[in-house]
Amino acid sequence: MKITILGAGAMGCMMAGFLVKRHDVILVDVWKEHIEAINDKGLCIRFQGEETVVHPKATTDPDQAKGADLVIVFVKSIQTAGALEKNKAVLGGGTLVLSLQNGYGNDQDILKFAPKNNVIMGTTDRAASVLGPGLVNNSGGRYIHIGPLGEDMSGAGKIAAAFRECGLDTDVYDAKHVNEMIWDKLIINCANNALVALLDINTPQLLQEHLSDSFKMLLGESVKVSRACGLPFEEGVYVEKNIALLKSLSKEARTSMWQDVNKKRRTEIDRMNGAIVRLGREKGVPTPCSELVVHLIHAIENKYV
Repeated sequence: MKITILGAGAMGCMMAGFLVKRHDVILVDVWKEHIEAINDKGLCIRFQGEETVVHPKATTDPDQAKGADLVIVFVKSIQTAGALEKNKAVLGGGTLVLSLQNGYGNDQDILKFAPKNNVIMGTTDRAASVLGPGLVNNSGGRYIHIGPLGEDMSGAGKIAAAFRECGLDTDVYDAKHVNEMIWDKLIINCANNALVALLDINTPQLLQEHLSDSFKMLLGESVKVSRACGLPFEEGVYVEKNIALLKSLSKEARTSMWQDVNKKRRTEIDRMNGAIVRLGREKGVPTPCSELVVHLIHAIENKYV
Protein backbone atom coordinates (compact mmCIF):
# COMPACT_ATOMS: atom_id res chain seq x y z
CA MET A 1 0.00 0.00 0.00
CA LYS A 2 1.20 3.51 -0.80
CA ILE A 3 0.82 5.52 2.42
CA THR A 4 1.26 9.25 2.96
CA ILE A 5 1.47 10.48 6.55
CA LEU A 6 0.56 14.14 7.00
CA GLY A 7 2.55 15.32 10.00
CA ALA A 8 5.99 13.96 10.87
CA GLY A 9 5.55 14.55 14.57
CA ALA A 10 5.86 11.91 17.25
CA MET A 11 2.87 9.78 16.28
CA GLY A 12 3.36 10.17 12.54
CA CYS A 13 6.97 9.04 12.80
CA MET A 14 6.18 6.19 15.17
CA MET A 15 3.55 4.88 12.76
CA ALA A 16 5.92 5.30 9.83
CA GLY A 17 8.44 3.16 11.70
CA PHE A 18 5.97 0.28 11.77
CA LEU A 19 4.39 0.71 8.35
CA VAL A 20 7.59 1.09 6.34
CA LYS A 21 8.34 -2.58 7.05
CA ARG A 22 5.80 -3.65 4.42
CA HIS A 23 4.55 -0.53 2.66
CA ASP A 24 5.69 2.47 0.62
CA VAL A 25 5.59 5.27 3.21
CA ILE A 26 6.24 8.99 2.82
CA LEU A 27 6.11 11.60 5.59
CA VAL A 28 5.00 15.15 4.74
CA ASP A 29 5.85 17.99 7.13
CA VAL A 30 7.00 21.61 7.23
CA TRP A 31 9.90 21.00 9.67
CA LYS A 32 12.79 21.05 7.18
CA GLU A 33 15.54 20.05 9.63
CA HIS A 34 13.56 16.98 10.67
CA ILE A 35 12.75 16.00 7.09
CA GLU A 36 16.39 16.42 6.04
CA ALA A 37 17.59 14.31 8.97
CA ILE A 38 15.19 11.49 8.03
CA ASN A 39 16.30 11.56 4.39
CA ASP A 40 20.02 11.81 5.20
CA LYS A 41 20.36 9.37 8.10
CA GLY A 42 17.03 7.61 8.40
CA LEU A 43 14.40 7.83 11.12
CA CYS A 44 15.73 6.61 14.47
CA ILE A 45 13.07 5.17 16.78
CA ARG A 46 13.92 4.49 20.40
CA PHE A 47 11.92 1.88 22.29
CA GLN A 48 12.74 0.67 25.79
CA GLY A 49 16.32 1.85 25.47
CA GLU A 50 17.00 0.24 22.09
CA GLU A 51 17.23 2.16 18.82
CA THR A 52 16.12 1.08 15.36
CA VAL A 53 16.74 3.06 12.18
CA VAL A 54 14.15 2.88 9.39
CA HIS A 55 14.03 4.65 6.06
CA PRO A 56 10.65 6.07 5.06
CA LYS A 57 10.66 8.82 2.47
CA ALA A 58 10.16 12.35 3.78
CA THR A 59 9.36 15.64 2.09
CA THR A 60 8.07 19.17 2.56
CA ASP A 61 6.55 19.10 -0.94
CA PRO A 62 3.09 17.49 -1.19
CA ASP A 63 3.53 17.04 -4.95
CA GLN A 64 6.07 14.32 -4.13
CA ALA A 65 3.42 12.39 -2.19
CA LYS A 66 0.69 12.18 -4.82
CA GLY A 67 -1.21 9.00 -5.61
CA ALA A 68 -1.54 7.64 -2.09
CA ASP A 69 -3.84 4.72 -1.38
CA LEU A 70 -4.04 5.94 2.21
CA VAL A 71 -3.41 9.31 3.85
CA ILE A 72 -3.02 9.25 7.63
CA VAL A 73 -3.64 12.65 9.22
CA PHE A 74 -1.34 13.13 12.20
CA VAL A 75 -1.17 16.90 12.54
CA LYS A 76 -2.68 18.43 15.67
CA SER A 77 -6.47 18.62 15.54
CA ILE A 78 -6.42 22.43 15.35
CA GLN A 79 -4.29 22.14 12.19
CA THR A 80 -6.36 19.53 10.35
CA ALA A 81 -8.21 21.78 7.90
CA GLY A 82 -5.17 23.94 7.19
CA ALA A 83 -2.90 20.97 6.59
CA LEU A 84 -5.33 19.32 4.20
CA GLU A 85 -5.85 22.60 2.34
CA LYS A 86 -2.08 23.00 1.85
CA ASN A 87 -1.61 19.35 0.92
CA LYS A 88 -4.62 18.70 -1.32
CA ALA A 89 -2.23 17.31 -3.92
CA VAL A 90 -1.81 14.10 -1.91
CA LEU A 91 -5.52 13.23 -2.18
CA GLY A 92 -6.80 11.28 -5.15
CA GLY A 93 -10.37 10.30 -5.93
CA GLY A 94 -9.98 6.89 -4.31
CA THR A 95 -7.64 7.85 -1.48
CA LEU A 96 -8.69 6.65 1.96
CA VAL A 97 -8.15 9.21 4.73
CA LEU A 98 -7.58 8.03 8.30
CA SER A 99 -7.54 10.14 11.47
CA LEU A 100 -6.19 8.79 14.76
CA GLN A 101 -5.92 12.29 16.21
CA ASN A 102 -6.90 13.60 19.60
CA GLY A 103 -9.85 15.90 20.04
CA TYR A 104 -13.34 16.28 18.65
CA GLY A 105 -14.37 17.49 15.20
CA ASN A 106 -11.56 16.18 12.99
CA ASP A 107 -14.09 14.30 10.86
CA GLN A 108 -15.88 17.50 9.90
CA ASP A 109 -12.59 19.08 8.78
CA ILE A 110 -11.64 16.02 6.72
CA LEU A 111 -15.04 15.87 5.03
CA LYS A 112 -14.28 19.21 3.39
CA PHE A 113 -11.60 17.45 1.34
CA ALA A 114 -12.68 13.82 1.01
CA PRO A 115 -15.98 12.00 0.40
CA LYS A 116 -17.66 10.37 3.39
CA ASN A 117 -17.11 6.83 2.09
CA ASN A 118 -13.34 7.45 2.03
CA VAL A 119 -13.04 8.80 5.59
CA ILE A 120 -12.01 6.45 8.39
CA MET A 121 -11.87 7.58 12.01
CA GLY A 122 -10.20 5.91 14.94
CA THR A 123 -8.44 6.05 18.25
CA THR A 124 -5.31 4.54 19.77
CA ASP A 125 -3.56 4.34 23.09
CA ARG A 126 -0.15 4.30 21.41
CA ALA A 127 2.09 7.20 22.39
CA ALA A 128 5.38 8.74 21.29
CA SER A 129 7.52 11.85 21.64
CA VAL A 130 10.00 13.65 19.39
CA LEU A 131 13.47 13.81 20.92
CA GLY A 132 15.09 15.77 18.10
CA PRO A 133 15.39 15.92 14.30
CA GLY A 134 15.13 12.35 13.01
CA LEU A 135 14.79 10.88 16.53
CA VAL A 136 11.54 9.68 18.13
CA ASN A 137 10.76 7.71 21.27
CA ASN A 138 8.04 5.06 20.99
CA SER A 139 6.31 4.99 24.39
CA GLY A 140 4.36 1.84 23.58
CA GLY A 141 0.65 1.10 23.58
CA ARG A 142 -1.66 -1.75 22.71
CA TYR A 143 -4.52 -0.99 20.40
CA ILE A 144 -5.78 0.84 17.33
CA HIS A 145 -9.55 0.96 16.79
CA ILE A 146 -10.88 2.25 13.47
CA GLY A 147 -14.12 2.44 11.55
CA PRO A 148 -15.84 4.28 8.69
CA LEU A 149 -17.97 7.38 8.92
CA GLY A 150 -20.46 5.69 6.61
CA GLU A 151 -21.73 2.13 6.26
CA ASP A 152 -19.03 0.76 3.93
CA MET A 153 -16.58 -1.23 6.07
CA SER A 154 -14.24 -2.26 3.23
CA GLY A 155 -11.83 0.68 3.45
CA ALA A 156 -11.35 0.25 7.19
CA GLY A 157 -10.81 -3.47 6.59
CA LYS A 158 -8.03 -2.79 4.08
CA ILE A 159 -6.30 -0.41 6.50
CA ALA A 160 -6.57 -2.86 9.39
CA ALA A 161 -5.06 -5.64 7.27
CA ALA A 162 -2.18 -3.39 6.22
CA PHE A 163 -1.53 -2.38 9.84
CA ARG A 164 -1.65 -5.94 11.15
CA GLU A 165 0.99 -6.97 8.59
CA CYS A 166 3.33 -4.57 10.38
CA GLY A 167 2.62 -5.68 13.94
CA LEU A 168 -0.02 -3.07 14.78
CA ASP A 169 -3.03 -4.64 16.52
CA THR A 170 -5.99 -3.04 14.76
CA ASP A 171 -9.70 -3.72 15.15
CA VAL A 172 -12.54 -2.53 12.92
CA TYR A 173 -15.87 -1.27 14.26
CA ASP A 174 -18.94 0.36 12.79
CA ALA A 175 -19.48 4.13 12.83
CA LYS A 176 -21.56 4.10 16.03
CA HIS A 177 -18.90 2.31 18.05
CA VAL A 178 -16.07 4.41 16.65
CA ASN A 179 -17.91 7.57 17.68
CA GLU A 180 -18.24 6.15 21.20
CA MET A 181 -14.51 5.39 21.30
CA ILE A 182 -13.60 8.90 20.16
CA TRP A 183 -15.81 10.30 22.93
CA ASP A 184 -14.25 7.86 25.39
CA LYS A 185 -10.78 9.23 24.69
CA LEU A 186 -12.07 12.82 24.66
CA ILE A 187 -13.53 12.47 28.16
CA ILE A 188 -10.24 11.17 29.57
CA ASN A 189 -8.25 13.85 27.76
CA CYS A 190 -10.52 16.58 29.09
CA ALA A 191 -10.05 15.30 32.64
CA ASN A 192 -6.25 15.18 32.59
CA ASN A 193 -4.57 16.94 29.71
CA ALA A 194 -5.06 20.59 30.58
CA LEU A 195 -4.68 20.16 34.35
CA VAL A 196 -1.19 18.70 33.95
CA ALA A 197 -0.24 21.62 31.69
CA LEU A 198 -1.70 24.25 34.01
CA LEU A 199 -0.10 22.84 37.16
CA ASP A 200 3.20 21.73 35.58
CA ILE A 201 3.03 18.30 37.20
CA ASN A 202 3.46 14.69 36.18
CA THR A 203 0.20 13.07 35.12
CA PRO A 204 -0.03 10.50 37.98
CA GLN A 205 0.09 13.38 40.48
CA LEU A 206 -3.55 14.03 39.60
CA LEU A 207 -4.35 11.27 42.07
CA GLN A 208 -3.35 13.55 44.95
CA GLU A 209 -5.93 15.17 47.21
CA HIS A 210 -7.66 18.20 45.67
CA LEU A 211 -6.18 17.36 42.24
CA SER A 212 -8.32 14.23 42.02
CA ASP A 213 -11.36 16.35 42.90
CA SER A 214 -10.43 18.68 40.04
CA PHE A 215 -10.22 15.99 37.39
CA LYS A 216 -13.48 14.49 38.66
CA MET A 217 -15.24 17.83 38.18
CA LEU A 218 -13.99 18.13 34.60
CA LEU A 219 -14.78 14.50 33.88
CA GLY A 220 -18.28 14.89 35.27
CA GLU A 221 -19.05 17.80 32.97
CA SER A 222 -17.78 15.87 29.93
CA VAL A 223 -19.90 12.83 30.75
CA LYS A 224 -23.02 15.00 31.22
CA VAL A 225 -22.43 16.56 27.79
CA SER A 226 -21.83 13.14 26.23
CA ARG A 227 -25.14 11.90 27.61
CA ALA A 228 -26.90 14.96 26.23
CA CYS A 229 -25.42 13.96 22.86
CA GLY A 230 -27.00 10.51 23.14
CA LEU A 231 -24.09 8.45 24.46
CA PRO A 232 -24.67 5.85 27.22
CA PHE A 233 -21.78 6.84 29.51
CA GLU A 234 -21.78 6.81 33.31
CA GLU A 235 -19.73 9.22 35.44
CA GLY A 236 -18.77 6.66 38.09
CA VAL A 237 -17.43 4.27 35.48
CA TYR A 238 -15.19 7.00 34.05
CA VAL A 239 -13.90 8.06 37.46
CA GLU A 240 -12.75 4.50 38.13
CA LYS A 241 -11.38 4.16 34.62
CA ASN A 242 -9.32 7.33 34.94
CA ILE A 243 -8.00 6.37 38.37
CA ALA A 244 -6.85 3.03 36.94
CA LEU A 245 -5.18 4.82 34.03
CA LEU A 246 -3.36 7.28 36.28
CA LYS A 247 -2.12 4.44 38.49
CA SER A 248 -0.77 2.60 35.45
CA LEU A 249 1.36 5.49 34.17
CA SER A 250 5.05 5.92 34.87
CA LYS A 251 5.92 8.59 37.43
CA GLU A 252 7.43 10.77 34.67
CA ALA A 253 4.41 10.70 32.36
CA ARG A 254 3.20 14.05 31.02
CA THR A 255 0.29 14.95 28.80
CA SER A 256 0.53 16.21 25.23
CA MET A 257 -0.78 19.61 26.30
CA TRP A 258 1.98 19.89 28.90
CA GLN A 259 4.49 19.22 26.12
CA ASP A 260 2.90 21.94 23.95
CA VAL A 261 2.92 24.51 26.75
CA ASN A 262 6.50 23.58 27.68
CA LYS A 263 7.58 24.20 24.08
CA LYS A 264 5.38 27.32 23.78
CA ARG A 265 3.22 25.84 21.05
CA ARG A 266 -0.47 26.40 20.50
CA THR A 267 -2.44 23.63 22.21
CA GLU A 268 -5.44 21.52 21.24
CA ILE A 269 -7.56 22.94 24.07
CA ASP A 270 -10.32 24.11 21.71
CA ARG A 271 -10.75 20.56 20.39
CA MET A 272 -10.73 19.05 23.87
CA ASN A 273 -12.29 20.99 26.76
CA GLY A 274 -13.34 23.68 24.30
CA ALA A 275 -15.42 21.12 22.42
CA ILE A 276 -17.18 20.18 25.68
CA VAL A 277 -17.98 23.86 26.30
CA ARG A 278 -19.40 24.34 22.78
CA LEU A 279 -21.48 21.18 22.85
CA GLY A 280 -22.64 21.96 26.38
CA ARG A 281 -23.99 25.29 25.19
CA GLU A 282 -25.78 23.60 22.30
CA LYS A 283 -27.38 21.02 24.59
CA GLY A 284 -28.07 23.31 27.54
CA VAL A 285 -25.53 21.62 29.85
CA PRO A 286 -23.51 24.00 32.09
CA THR A 287 -19.72 23.46 31.88
CA PRO A 288 -18.13 26.14 34.12
CA CYS A 289 -15.06 24.09 35.08
CA SER A 290 -14.28 23.25 31.46
CA GLU A 291 -14.77 26.87 30.45
CA LEU A 292 -12.35 28.07 33.15
CA VAL A 293 -9.70 25.58 31.99
CA VAL A 294 -10.07 26.78 28.38
CA HIS A 295 -9.59 30.43 29.42
CA LEU A 296 -6.54 29.59 31.54
CA ILE A 297 -4.80 27.64 28.79
CA HIS A 298 -5.44 30.44 26.30
CA ALA A 299 -4.03 32.91 28.83
CA ILE A 300 -0.82 30.87 28.94
CA GLU A 301 -0.69 30.75 25.14
CA ASN A 302 -1.06 34.55 25.03
CA LYS A 303 2.10 34.87 27.15
CA TYR A 304 4.29 33.11 24.56
CA VAL A 305 6.98 35.40 23.19
